[in-house]
Amino acid sequence: MEIDGVVKGNAGTEGARMRGWFFGQFMPDEAHRRTDFELKWGIHPKGEREEHGWVANKTSTTFSMLVEGRFLIRMRRGDQIDEVRLEERGDYVMWEPGVEHSWEAPEDCIILSVRCPSVPDDQVVRPL
Repeated sequence: MEIDGVVKGNAGTEGARMRGWFFGQFMPDEAHRRTDFELKWGIHPKGEREEHGWVANKTSTTFSMLVEGRFLIRMRRGDQIDEVRLEERGDYVMWEPGVEHSWEAPEDCIILSVRCPSVPDDQVVRPL
């Protein structure tokens, strides 16, 4: 029996269609379409990097937590650059709109990311 208002599933399976994202305003099915948040189950093989250079969101705040492996995120605001290393399960980082970021996976890893709100065309790309 399914109860109205309850959605269950598997982040890895469902996210495989959309580069890891499994909830958000861009999802094709009604049950996973949300405007208040986006969720991503990011499975990143060793050596994978942000393909666009620096990216930032105009409106959304982002939270990323390490589930497994290691992950490196570079943050930039103006001339200031910081490296955040997620190395232990549960390590996390949160950044506000306007903070540019770029990332890489120094080893195979899984990252859970939450972005809110989920806004169409909210990401700005700036080449490295």
